[in-house]
Amino acid sequence: MTPFLVIRQSSDYPVYVERGALDRVGEAVRPRGRVFVITSHALRERFGMRVARSFRDAEILTIEEGEANKTLATANDVVTQLLDRGARRDAMAVVVGGGMLGDTAGFAASIYLRGIDLVHVPTTLLAQVDSSIGGKLAVNHEKGKNLIGSFYPPRAVVSDLEVLDTLPPRERLSGLYEALKGGVIGDPLLFERFEGDAFDLDAVVRAAIRVKAEIVSADEREADLRRLLNYGHTIAHGIEAALHYEGLTHGEAVAWGMIGANAIAVRRGLLARDEAARIERAIRKYEPSPLPKLDRRDILAATEHDKKNTGTARVMVFPRKVGECVVVSDVTEDEIAYGIDAIL
Repeated sequence: MTPFLVIRQSSDYPVYVERGALDRVGEAVRPRGRVFVITSHALRERFGMRVARSFRDAEILTIEEGEANKTLATANDVVTQLLDRGARRDAMAVVVGGGMLGDTAGFAASIYLRGIDLVHVPTTLLAQVDSSIGGKLAVNHEKGKNLIGSFYPPRAVVSDLEVLDTLPPRERLSGLYEALKGGVIGDPLLFERFEGDAFDLDAVVRAAIRVKAEIVSADEREADLRRLLNYGHTIAHGIEAALHYEGLTHGEAVAWGMIGANAIAVRRGLLARDEAARIERAIRKYEPSPLPKLDRRDILAATEHDKKNTGTARVMVFPRKVGECVVVSDVTEDEIAYGIDAIL
C-alpha cells in the first residue's frame, strides 16, 4: 500500500487509502506490544474482527456508538477496559469506526498511561476525509462540541474504500459535505466534481484527504492555516449543541453552517453574491436534511464556547471564492446572528 504522508515536526505518519485495506492493517503497522482493537458493539463482527485477524494476537474492546456517547464517561470506560486487560505503555490501540469512535477511543488512548500507540481505521466517509487525519481528538461537553481533547497524532491511518459501498445514504452524504468543504477551502477541481452529474467517489475521497493532509502538515496545532478546516463549523457546532447532538448528522450541520458563513462573507464584501450562490447550489444539490425548529439564541449561545475563539474575539472562516478561504478574527455576535438567521 502506498500512503499519503502527514508531515509533523516530531514525526511523520502515513495515511493508507486502498480497497481491501481492512484485512491488511497488520501489514501496514508494526506493533511494539499487545494490540487492542477498539470498536463498537455494532461494528465488532462486521469490521472489528477482520482488523483483529490481520494481527497475530489482537484483543477486541467495545463501546457504545452515537454522538450522545462522545463523552468523558465513555473515554473513561475505554481506559478502564485497558486497565482490566493489563495494557502496558507499549500497547497499541487500533480504533475501528466512525468519527465518534475515533475521537473518543483515540482520546482515551492519548491519556492512557500518558499515551499509547494509536492507529485509526475509519469506516465512514466523514471519518476518512476529515476526523481521522490531523491528530485532533476530543469529546463533547454539555456546553459545546469537542471542548475536551488533545493533539495526539496516530502511528498511521488505514482507510478501506470498500466500506463506503455499504454506507447508508444519509451517512454517506454526511461525509460528502465535509469533502465539498475541502473543495471550497483548497481545491477548485474537487469542488467541480460536486457540480457535475456524477463523480468517482474513490477519487473524491483521495482528493479530500490530500487537501486535509497538506493543511495539517503545514499547521500541526491549529495556529493559523489549519483553522481553514473549520469553514462552516462555527455555526454548525452551535446547531449541534442546540439540538443536543440529535436530529442532524455532523455533515448536515456543516452544510448549513457553510451557507450561514457565506451569508456573513457576502455582507462583509469578502465573497461575491454569485459565488455564494454557486456554493449553496452545490450544497443543496445533495439535499441536507431541513433544520428542525430552533431558537437563534440557543445556537448563538453555543457559539460562545467555540474553541477557535481567542479572548473576546469570534473567529470564523470565510470564502473569497471557491478554492480560497480566509480566517477572520474580529467577527461580531451580530454578524453570527445574521448568518444564523440566513439559514433558519
